[in-house]
Amino acid sequence: MGTHTKTILITGGAGALGSVMAKRYISEGHRVIVVDNLMKTRDTRNIDPILHHKNFRFIKHDIVAPLDPGERIDWIFNLACPVSVISLQVDPIHTTRTLVDGVINMLDLARKNDATILQASSADIYGEMGDHAFRESDDDASNANSLSARSCYEKGKRMAETLFVDHARMYGTKIKIARIFNTAGPHTQMTDGRIPSVFIYNALSNRDIILYGTGSQTRCFLHVDDQIEALDLLMKKDGFAGPVNIGSDQEISILDLAKSIIEKTGSKSNVVFEKIDDAPLFRRPDITLAKHELNWKPSKTLNQLLDDMIAQYKDEGLPEAKILVFATTYYPDAGLAEERLAMLAREMPETEFHVVTTKFRRGLKRIEKTENVTIYRLGFGTPLDKYLLPILGAFKARTLDRTLKFRFMWSLMASYGALAGVILKLMGSRASFIIARHDSEKYSTMQQRLVSYAEKKADQVYTDTDTRTGDDLLSRVRNKYHELTMKQEGKLMRPVL
Repeated sequence: MGTHTKTILITGGAGALGSVMAKRYISEGHRVIVVDNLMKTRDTRNIDPILHHKNFRFIKHDIVAPLDPGERIDWIFNLACPVSVISLQVDPIHTTRTLVDGVINMLDLARKNDATILQASSADIYGEMGDHAFRESDDDASNANSLSARSCYEKGKRMAETLFVDHARMYGTKIKIARIFNTAGPHTQMTDGRIPSVFIYNALSNRDIILYGTGSQTRCFLHVDDQIEALDLLMKKDGFAGPVNIGSDQEISILDLAKSIIEKTGSKSNVVFEKIDDAPLFRRPDITLAKHELNWKPSKTLNQLLDDMIAQYKDEGLPEAKILVFATTYYPDAGLAEERLAMLAREMPETEFHVVTTKFRRGLKRIEKTENVTIYRLGFGTPLDKYLLPILGAFKARTLDRTLKFRFMWSLMASYGALAGVILKLMGSRASFIIARHDSEKYSTMQQRLVSYAEKKADQVYTDTDTRTGDDLLSRVRNKYHELTMKQEGKLMRPVL
């Protein structure tokens, strides 16, 4: 690397903001170290394109514990901390520790390396907006409720700023503080839980879009590319530590945002109003200081931001975009359960259904595709194939899962296909397991024991009453997908109010 290149450590670097930053600095020839405990992202998909780059290093680590990367660091961007309320409220004590113990550890690392360290602070330190946009000089900053379910984050971010300033006073640590306002982009997790991602996710799924209150609350949204540019300029600005507001100053009401997303996605979603939460009603930054000190202002519009996110999410596909199904038989040998699956497939054309079944009789193709359903038939073409389904089906599904990475699997009826699902789970599949059975199913005593065992391993069991045709079934299935997705990712279904 050249004489002007730096070694840059980014905590929380596998997230939406950090991963974009890491890719930028790698492209500029710098050495980048990403530190992340993967508590929120669950995997490294955001940084996979650079994971094996010669100038990149990933360290799985929680900054609540001290860190020694074993090499000299020039810059530290401390981005570590869940931001979405449905993530930070899962373990609020850990959120607070990240913003206290974690911040102290990163400041100590910066001091040891004589590195410049930037704290990603937040608009939440201000609390509720008064009669003007938030200014860095406001004396009444931090009027946020210290007893609310959000205060672990709001007060934690305030404490992090205090620690930064005190560390600079005591030890001369080179610090920067950026107060980040609502930022989003195509790398924001679809299931992040914040707007606009949660609105787009539900719109693409045709689920209700929930507004807490009347929807008259306003927010300003900044494209992640603009945020990264501002943070880079702040790091390079000599003699200026901040704090400085980084965000868009163009407001939109939450209701208008929801309507715009529904229109852009062509969604059938309804807007639903629920009890107001304790989030600030208005959050508009005064970015005069950023314009003056950094010569920066947003370059991308809200329409560009939404279009980029919607395009990315459509390309990525919903968590339920690919569904694995086990069925003892399937078309042309179809019963009531198979008919209802076919109905779901017709009503959910955006979803790929991969059906692992038996050949059952001779003359049928091993693999057959009809519209959005692909059928994989196993066995020798006799009714006895059903006894092979638990083993052959599980191994076939594991092969498919390695490529398609299913988040959900269904079993039609609770017998042989359900056992295939159980075996697949035992082989390490992370997919949520749903059983749909018909009340007419009859089992021997031994079969009933196996069925009871399979149903105990399932995440959801639908009976005949549950699986009747109609829009109500579609709505319940979509809501169940959402619930199980949140469970998979360790997030709350909705904020603690």
